[in-house]
Amino acid sequence: MKIGTDAILLSCLSPKAFPENMIDIGTGCGIISLCMAQKYPKAKIIAIDIDKNSVLEASENFRNSKYFERLVAKEISLEDFVLTNNQKFDLIISNPPFFISSLESPKENRNNARHNISLSYNELISYSRRIISPNGILSIILPFKESKIFEHSANDEGFEVVFRTKIFSKPNKVCERVVLHLKLKESIIKEDFQFVLIEKEIILRDEQNNYTEDYKNLVKEFLL
Repeated sequence: MKIGTDAILLSCLSPKAFPENMIDIGTGCGIISLCMAQKYPKAKIIAIDIDKNSVLEASENFRNSKYFERLVAKEISLEDFVLTNNQKFDLIISNPPFFISSLESPKENRNNARHNISLSYNELISYSRRIISPNGILSIILPFKESKIFEHSANDEGFEVVFRTKIFSKPNKVCERVVLHLKLKESIIKEDFQFVLIEKEIILRDEQNNYTEDYKNLVKEFLL
């Protein structure tokens, strides 16, 4: 599970904010944390994963980057992290295990990375609520069907979607991925504040299979 389009899209579409403390849940090789360290020059980032080899790889990547002083990788589950941590985070970001209905791989580490076996959506939402700062943002990328399930569960836990980007591989194709930003309802609902959901669409390739200008402009911050 190396660098993929989902990680880059999530990083590029992360909030236009100035988080001081961040957590990357299910960091893998650490690519999202590295992108966040570049995007948010003052942010301190904790990257967690339950897979030992992923944490070792992320740690090595962090050490070899110019952002190493602001990055730390930990081999720990989200549940254990929440139980032993009192810190609140301005940005919680995750490219989570997301296939809840597809066939499992015979390789256990790939299952953990691709299916929500080790971390269910309800757990991710519930634990995120406990560590998010009052005006913090939970940022996540999911397949379209799973995003609907996630939104419903998050709403029940007191989250509100404030940003939704639908991602299409080509024109006239169905939506394949969705990036969501969620905030706690009490942090955005005020008597003098009219809430407006921001919605966007991005098409990755045109009919000739070339990257669209929208996609190239989006990812130019991280990709050459």
